[in-house]
Amino acid sequence: MILQALNEHYYRLLGDKESKIAPQGYSIVDISFVIVLSQEGEFLDLFSVEKEEFVPEHKKRSGVHPAPYFLCDKILYSLGVGKDKNEGKKRFELYRDYNLKLLQQIECVEAIAVSNFLKAWNPESWDSNAIIMRYQEEFNKPKNFNTVYRIDGQLGYVHQNTEITSVWMNELAKKEEEELVIGQCLVSGKIENIARTHNVAIKGAGGQPAGTALVSFQIESFRSYGKTQSYNAPVSKKVAFAYGTALNYLIDSDTNRVRLADTTMVFWADKKGGKAEETVLAWCLDPVAAETGEESEKRRIDPSAARQAKAVLERVKSGLPVGDTEFNPETRCYLLGLAPNAARLSVRFWQVSSFGDVLEKIAHHYTDMDIAGIERLGGTVSPWRTLKAIAVQEDTKNIPPLLGGQLLKTILSGEMYPQPLYNAAIMRCRTGGEHGGVNTIRAAVIKAFLARKYRIQKQKEKEAMITVSLNEKNTNNAYLLGRLFSLLEKVQKDALGNNINATIRDRYFGAASATPGAVFPLLLRLSRHHISKSEYGNLSERKIQEVMNGLDAFPAHLNMEEQGLFILGYYHQNQANYVKNENNK
Repeated sequence: MILQALNEHYYRLLGDKESKIAPQGYSIVDISFVIVLSQEGEFLDLFSVEKEEFVPEHKKRSGVHPAPYFLCDKILYSLGVGKDKNEGKKRFELYRDYNLKLLQQIECVEAIAVSNFLKAWNPESWDSNAIIMRYQEEFNKPKNFNTVYRIDGQLGYVHQNTEITSVWMNELAKKEEEELVIGQCLVSGKIENIARTHNVAIKGAGGQPAGTALVSFQIESFRSYGKTQSYNAPVSKKVAFAYGTALNYLIDSDTNRVRLADTTMVFWADKKGGKAEETVLAWCLDPVAAETGEESEKRRIDPSAARQAKAVLERVKSGLPVGDTEFNPETRCYLLGLAPNAARLSVRFWQVSSFGDVLEKIAHHYTDMDIAGIERLGGTVSPWRTLKAIAVQEDTKNIPPLLGGQLLKTILSGEMYPQPLYNAAIMRCRTGGEHGGVNTIRAAVIKAFLARKYRIQKQKEKEAMITVSLNEKNTNNAYLLGRLFSLLEKVQKDALGNNINATIRDRYFGAASATPGAVFPLLLRLSRHHISKSEYGNLSERKIQEVMNGLDAFPAHLNMEEQGLFILGYYHQNQANYVKNENNK
């Protein structure tokens, strides 16, 4: 299903000029120079261009004698231009012999002109050619300087000639026949040439810099019926090229990819021209640009498109129609989560849904994450910022393995949030120091986890107690203890001002949230002194007494769920402590 969907998307992209997807047998290459020839093959001019162009395929090459390309190559190959003339001569001769072998099959003007030029050109005298020396300073730059040919007085490039294109495709067909294994492709269902290995390496999703395989068979135990490598799961060469090209396009796209820790998720619409839906989904999954790395250096999504996406999300959160004629909520959506795993990519999750359904799930996530004070962070906290907040020292390198994929999957499916996410938020809240303590995002994670847990388990009374801001009707013991700790901390600050070396939060929060029975009696004794010194001591004492009246006892131990409620009560009360009383300005 995954390969089939990617294969279909390749052909949609192929019909879209803006996608710049190359057909099989061709590559998109940056062109630096155009070599202009007469119809007889005389070298007339060399002019500079900076553009991308479809050219005969540029496969990865290596070794002592790297193979040349057809009619488009580095200037070291096409003219021998380089610092080392001996090296330039060797590369040019390789290039000349390979191109003449193919061009001699054609009688068109373009083929004859290039053939004559290659036969006559002396790569050792390039530095005495006035035309080339105009660009001497350019050649010192660390660039590839790919060249193509044009015949004087003609439009287009030589490699675009129909006869030359036909010869090139025949050359590719001959290479395929050298490894001809006919069978039924599992993706297309057609009888075709089966790929021994899937040659299009997947780049940008982690793993090896040169690219990683999505499908491969290397270990003997994976093989069956005596078949080797990818013959165990027969996929045609056409399909292998198509799905690999489509996947690389999606990973490289700004509006079809989201990265979260070690997980890269790509998504696409099952229709031609689905950019409106894809852009909205891209913004909804990453509403705040990354604070580090390349993401912060450029806008992934156009500001006007971002405003439009935000409006769509707000309407969905409110239960209203999307209100956007370009966005079709019924459009099918594919979502694929990938992560590096040794020599290949592993599939973290695969989901087929509609854009409307996915958007509803994302809206539910942001509703669950909604908490007092989050408006100061923009109102919508992206999954990336959420994971960063629960990582040790708020360093993305310390995000627990697998957690990125687990979080994305639960957001998109509406399932329970991963337990490690909740546990990490609790631990970061209990930890002091510069990057520790209770903050808005960590409290939002705890609130979201508990709210979704109670909703899925159909514990309606408990779910109703999990609110955005302070809930004075919540009589849960752990929640009240968190509120009480916040009030005791405030009365200490009111009494001592800024002359505090360490607050009770710095010294006792971790212990109070886990073993309140051992800590609160001490804190209450300290509070008597603070109340007597505080300007608003009587008011604070009344609030403390109100919370104390709802407590049954100080339990010896709080479990993980109760610790979350403690932190939530503490955070809610903290927010309420500093809300301005509009009636007493």
